[in-house]
Amino acid sequence: MPIVPHAVLNDLVFRVFHATGIPEADAHIVADHLVNSQLYGHDSHGTWFTPAYARGMLNGYHLWEDHEVLRDSSALRIIDAKGANGIVSVTRALDIAVEKARESTFGFVGLSNTTHIGRLGDYPPRIAEEGMIGMVWLNGGGVFLAPFGSADRRLRPEPIAFSAPRKNGPPFMLDMTMTVVAGGKIEQKSIRGEQMPDGWVIDPQGEYVSDPARYKEDPDNTGVLPLGGMQFGHKGYGLGMMVEMLVGPLSHAGCTTSASGTGGGVMILAININDFIDLASYEDEVEALAEWVCSARPLPGFDKIYTPGDLEQESYARLCVEGIDLPEPTWKAIGEIAGELDVAMPVL
Repeated sequence: MPIVPHAVLNDLVFRVFHATGIPEADAHIVADHLVNSQLYGHDSHGTWFTPAYARGMLNGYHLWEDHEVLRDSSALRIIDAKGANGIVSVTRALDIAVEKARESTFGFVGLSNTTHIGRLGDYPPRIAEEGMIGMVWLNGGGVFLAPFGSADRRLRPEPIAFSAPRKNGPPFMLDMTMTVVAGGKIEQKSIRGEQMPDGWVIDPQGEYVSDPARYKEDPDNTGVLPLGGMQFGHKGYGLGMMVEMLVGPLSHAGCTTSASGTGGGVMILAININDFIDLASYEDEVEALAEWVCSARPLPGFDKIYTPGDLEQESYARLCVEGIDLPEPTWKAIGEIAGELDVAMPVL
């Protein structure tokens, strides 16, 4: 498997996207998003998307600037993105949410009709860096979450992400789905030729499915368990239902009611901390919380207690030095789309 320096990979992915004819700024935003996902340890949302994204861009690329505002007030804006790139759309919408929060304490943006928005965890820290609490919800992605007590696919992964500023480091960040595992991690098992562990996917008899090929080829008889698994999955399932009820109607994207239609909405919320408490006092409070919680004694097999986002920061620092380990099929697929677009591959 090739080890690719992150700057080399970023340049390659950018050149692939720019070669499709999209604006240079958009190509940078999408390339940065995918490579940063790899650096933060989330290859499920990383550069394996490059060929599919690029071919989608070639088939027709809609600009964020052509979006339509459906509703607007001092604290909210509802936007039909008209098919614009999801990563570009959410990145731009964050600025709107922050601007509204500065004026009205809360800044809400609802988005519908975008392409895939990538890794949710990329977005809330950008709001937190402005001294605010950032939240992003999505009722997008494939329909593969089975409700508690069934193996039938009925819901999307229903991811949510939160971020808060901190005093002594990058923002706290939590990014999670209401499934026990993200769909992209199943795809990574397939790409790497590995089996899925027990507890990810079940069949109609409630038996665990280990073969990722069966999961992909037999959607009528395999489903991903809700967060909490076979014992406590009612919690993840219930949260998933609530994400649908919040995001679908409020974003104007609609709730998921079939395997192919409706859904795909994004909800972005910025909360201006200074309107509740001065930012320095807030940061002192949450830093004290983190210090208290992380003072807990680790169990055998655990090195330390982490706060939300710490693992990603460790991964980022390590992979910036070591380079990104890409599976051979992913590197080959990127090379194929680069060849189609006459983009030179780097010499490693």
